[in-house]
Amino acid sequence: MLIGFKHSGMDLSDEDLEKFKALNKEEAQHVINFDKNIQEYKDPLEVTREQLKGLGEDYIGKLEKTANGNYLVTLDYPDYVPFMLNADDDEARKALEYKYNRRGGEQNVELLEKTITLRRQIAQLLGYKTHADLKLENRMAKNPKTVMAFLKDLQKKLKPMGKAEDKFLIAYKNEQTGKKSRTIYPWESGYWSNKYRKENLQLDSEKIKEYFPSQVVIDGMLSLFGGVFGITFEPVNIPVWHEDVKAFLIKDKQSGAPVAYFYMDLYPREGKYKHAACFDLVEGYEKEDGTYQLPFVAIVANLNKPSKDTPSLLKHGEVETLFHEFGHVLHNALTKSKYKAFSGTSVSWDFVEAPSQMLERWVWNPTVLKQISKHYKTGEALPDELIARMLKAKNFGSGGAYLRQNFFAQYDMTLHTAAKTPDSTKLYFDLTKKIRALPLTKNTIPQAAFGHIMGGYDAGYYGYLWSEVIAEDFFSEFEKNGIFNPEIGLKFRREILEKGGSEDEEKLVENFLGRPANNGPFLKSIGLEEK
Repeated sequence: MLIGFKHSGMDLSDEDLEKFKALNKEEAQHVINFDKNIQEYKDPLEVTREQLKGLGEDYIGKLEKTANGNYLVTLDYPDYVPFMLNADDDEARKALEYKYNRRGGEQNVELLEKTITLRRQIAQLLGYKTHADLKLENRMAKNPKTVMAFLKDLQKKLKPMGKAEDKFLIAYKNEQTGKKSRTIYPWESGYWSNKYRKENLQLDSEKIKEYFPSQVVIDGMLSLFGGVFGITFEPVNIPVWHEDVKAFLIKDKQSGAPVAYFYMDLYPREGKYKHAACFDLVEGYEKEDGTYQLPFVAIVANLNKPSKDTPSLLKHGEVETLFHEFGHVLHNALTKSKYKAFSGTSVSWDFVEAPSQMLERWVWNPTVLKQISKHYKTGEALPDELIARMLKAKNFGSGGAYLRQNFFAQYDMTLHTAAKTPDSTKLYFDLTKKIRALPLTKNTIPQAAFGHIMGGYDAGYYGYLWSEVIAEDFFSEFEKNGIFNPEIGLKFRREILEKGGSEDEEKLVENFLGRPANNGPFLKSIGLEEK
C-alpha cells in the first residue's frame, strides 16, 4: 500500500507533484492517441480473384469488392490472419505483410518514443532509476536484472530448437517450390508452417469436438479437481441472474465444511460479456466476529449452446480455456486469506496466471483426455491415435513461438531500462536478428502497433513466460507423484491456493516445490530435453 502511495506521488514536494501530474497527463494522452491511430489505420490490399487462391468461398464472400471487380483485404485480424496462412500468392502475402507491419504509422513511432522518455522522467522524479525499476518493485520478479537473466537463459536454451525448426521449414519450402532459398521471410513463415500442419499433422477440430460434449467435460473437470484438491461440488438452489446459470456449493471433502459458492454461466446471450473469464463476486476474508466470509465466484464463457440434434460440443482449445478459467475459480474459492487485499487471485501480476496455466496441463494428459471425452453419438472416448496426433501437433513450432515471446519481452524491458530513449525501429530490428535470427521486412515499423507496451503491459510483457515457467514447474510435481495424487493436490491447495497474496510469491513457490522455480519442466513440456 505504501509503494502504491509512493507511485502516486505522495512523497513529492508540491512543485514536483505538479510536474508529476503534468507528465502523467501527457503520457495518458499519448497512449490514447497511439491506440486510436491503430484502430483508425486503414490501408487495405486490393487483390484479384486469382490472388485469393487457397482461401475458402466463405472468406472471399465476406470481402468488400471494388468497382473493377477486385477484392479488398483489410488489416483486421479476421482478414489478415487467414490470408497470411492460406493465400498461395507469395507476392500478395508479401504486400499485405508490409502494410500490416506499418499499422499505426510513423506518428506512432514518435508517440512510443515520447512515452518511453516521459515514463523515464516520471520514474526518476519518484526516485527510481528507470520505469522498469518502478513497475517491478511490487512484482514477483522485483527488478529488471532478474527479468533479463530469466529471459536470456531461456533464449539460450530455446535458440537451438528455433534454429532446427527454421531449417526444417526452409527445407520443406524448397522441396515444395523447387527453389534453393536459404531463409524464411515474414510473409512466408505462417503459410509454410500452416501448409505443413495441414498435410502432416492434420487435425480436424470439428471431428475432435464431437468427443467433447460440454456436460461430459464439465462433469469430468469437477470430478478430477474435486479428487485432486479434496473438495466436492453440490448443486445448490440460490438466486441466479439467468436461467442458464448453475450454482454450486463447494465443500471440503474431509470435514464437509462449506468453502465457497460457485456459479457457472457458460452459454452466450444478448448483451453478455464476450470472452471467457472468472469473476470474484464476493472475496473471502475473516470477519470481525471471527467467522469467515465465504467467497462467491463465477466462471463466465460463451460455449456453443445445445441444439435439438446435438449437445453443446467443445473444441479442444475451448476445453483448455475452461480448465484455465477454473484455475482462477479455485484460486478465489479456496482462499483462506485473513484480509480481502490478499484474497484469492490478489497476488503479483506476474504470478496470477500460474495456477491457471498449471490446470491447462491436465487437458494434454492422455488419461485425462480419455476421462473427459465421450463421443456424443457412439459414447466412445477419444481414440489413442487421435490423442497421439494432438500431442505431436501441440509442440510443432514451439521453439520459434516462444523465442518470439522472448523477443517481445526483451524489447519491452530494453526500452524501459534504457538510460536514453533508443531508436525504437533500430532496436526492434537488432533484437529480432539476435533473438529470432530471421529477417524482418525492410521499412516496416512493427512497434507502431505493439499495443501491449503502451497500454498496461509496459515493463511487464515478460509476465506471460514467467508465470508459464512456474506453472510447468508446479505441474512437474504432479507428474512426479501422480497427476491425480490428492496429497500433492492438498499441498498445492494449502501452500498456493489458500494463501492468495498473504506471503511473497517466491516464498509460496519455494514452500510448494521445496526449492526456487526453474525452467527445466517448461522446456521439457515443449519437447526440449536438457542435455
